[in-house]
Amino acid sequence: MFGTELVGQGLDLALIGMSTVFAFLTFLVLGTSLMSWLVQRFGPEEVRPAITRPGRPAEEDAEVVAAIAGALRIHRSRR
Repeated sequence: MFGTELVGQGLDLALIGMSTVFAFLTFLVLGTSLMSWLVQRFGPEEVRPAITRPGRPAEEDAEVVAAIAGALRIHRSRR
C-alpha cells in the first residue's frame, strides 16, 4: 500500500506542476499578445529613414565632368 500511495502523490505533484507551468505559459502568451496589440494600436507611427546616397568629393565630380566632356568632343569630332 505504501508504494501505491507514493505513486499517487507523485502523480498529483506532477499534475499540479504541469498545470502551474501551463497556466504561466498561457498568461505569458496572452500578456505578450496584449502588449503587442497595444503597441500597434497606440504606439508611434513607424518612421522609415530616407534613402541617402553617399556623396562624392568635388574633385571626383570634376574628373567625371572632364571625362564626359572629352568623350563628347571625341564623339562629335568623328561625325
